[in-house]
Amino acid sequence: MATSKLDQLTKKRQQLNAQIQAIKSKEAIQKRKEDTRRKVLIGGVVMKLLRTGEMPQDRITKMLDKHLEKDADRALFGLPENTKSEEKVTRLEEELIGA
Repeated sequence: MATSKLDQLTKKRQQLNAQIQAIKSKEAIQKRKEDTRRKVLIGGVVMKLLRTGEMPQDRITKMLDKHLEKDADRALFGLPENTKSEEKVTRLEEELIGA
């Protein structure tokens, strides 16, 4: 009888853990959706400011140049490749080689 009760409680705990995980997963998905929506809205506002002249193009270009690190992202905005990342790779290679 004790084993039966133990089995029932173990099964119940597994069910509760599964429910907890499902709720956490839904919350994480919702959080990502809200974050994406915020980014889209911010981008829309910035694009409107650029279009109306309330924000100068060179200001956003400087911001993008300063903060975008991935070459693919930089290329999307017509920015040159990130020399900082190339310098990091060179330094890492030198450290690995022992130069």
